[in-house]
Amino acid sequence: MSGNVDIAEFMQVRTVKMEAVSLVGLQGRDLDDQKRLFGELTARVNEIGNRTSDSPYLVIPGDFRPIVAVEVTTLGEVPEGMIAFNIPEGDYVAFRFEKKRVGDFWSNICTSENQTRYNIDLSQPRFETFSVELQSAAALEWYIPCKRP
Repeated sequence: MSGNVDIAEFMQVRTVKMEAVSLVGLQGRDLDDQKRLFGELTARVNEIGNRTSDSPYLVIPGDFRPIVAVEVTTLGEVPEGMIAFNIPEGDYVAFRFEKKRVGDFWSNICTSENQTRYNIDLSQPRFETFSVELQSAAALEWYIPCKRP
């Protein structure tokens, strides 16, 4: 399904101003570690005492070493083997689409045309949220930072 797909036809797009989000979780070595990280976080989430919920975030920093983490009220003590990470405050473009379209999304959003069209900065950390609402709708929502002027 990838190739010449107009991603605007299958997703909802909005710009949001976000406050900084503090996370604690696990970091992998490469993108293939995501599934393992989700399993490990699920098994260890109770070690994170000041979490706001058990709904995870998937963060992809510029080095492509994925982070699977939960939001915390403050960055306090970090359990052994875990890391703290801050999603910076700022303007983000939120892309919401059906889970089955994830391949189309990633094979097209990275084009220079779409980066310009949506004013996004793929060199900065981007993230996906996992909520009951999104899961029940079989939807994904990715947040990508806006380019700064």
